[in-house]
Amino acid sequence: MRKEMYGYLAVIAAACMWGVGGSAAKALFNQNITPFLLVKIRLTLAFFLMLIGLVCYNRRMLFIPRREIVYFAMLGVGGMALLNFFYFYTISLINVATAVFLQYLAPVFIAVYTVVFEKEPLGIRRGTAIALATMGGLLIMLNNGGGIAVSAMGIMSGLLAALFMAFNTVYGRRAVRDYHPLTAVTYSFGFAGLFWWLVSPDAWTPATINAENWWLFTYVAVFSTVLPFLLYFFGIRFLSPTNVGVTACLEPVIAAVVAYAFLDEVMGWMQMLGGLLVILAVIVLQTGTKRETAMEKAEETV
Repeated sequence: MRKEMYGYLAVIAAACMWGVGGSAAKALFNQNITPFLLVKIRLTLAFFLMLIGLVCYNRRMLFIPRREIVYFAMLGVGGMALLNFFYFYTISLINVATAVFLQYLAPVFIAVYTVVFEKEPLGIRRGTAIALATMGGLLIMLNNGGGIAVSAMGIMSGLLAALFMAFNTVYGRRAVRDYHPLTAVTYSFGFAGLFWWLVSPDAWTPATINAENWWLFTYVAVFSTVLPFLLYFFGIRFLSPTNVGVTACLEPVIAAVVAYAFLDEVMGWMQMLGGLLVILAVIVLQTGTKRETAMEKAEETV
């Protein structure tokens, strides 16, 4: 199996976990848990889980040069803390499918960055995949053809989530190139959690969180944070930023299906068609000719 296929499988698995996690977050918001509180607890739990795991597995992975602290702090704040907040804040304002679609405009931002600043040719295959994924996501966002469930603040927050997701993908490449994904993710979670405790040092009123909330917090921390981000960073090691971004667009498909099944959100024929377009976009990326794949690999090593 080509290394690129491992990357695709890892990002697809991450997208599935995030898609389910979006509905878990919406369930918490429906129980009056704020996005600030969810993000802070999510990132803090994720960091301590990773920290304990690395201490038991290989504590040497926790050591990084002092000069890298600023780099990982920027990755943690911009690529993790702000991405998580704006993603969950958007979900709290609008429906899950719409929020996830807005975040997954990130491949467009990534493509613009790589073409303009890194002089990477977009190519027909990648361009087609981006167009298919974006159109598919737009259709997923529609509710039975009856309009789009958005607010002005929701749109702005969703676009910011997309911007910070693009930053996380592009800026995080060096982290997984120079360090193990476990190291990169642990420090990202750590600095992200620290950022939100500094911004919002107040904890919470004990009576506002019940046992069911804590089960959902734990689920979100493990299956919507630790595992998918590990898989996502693993995928970045083998794929170009554009291919990672487009493949991750499967998340809106999963999120729409889960929200339809468990949160009674509407899912019409347009959303089904949109899901098929996103799946087609991922297939297009993975079925390029050998010559195209070789050219892409050459571009990534330049």
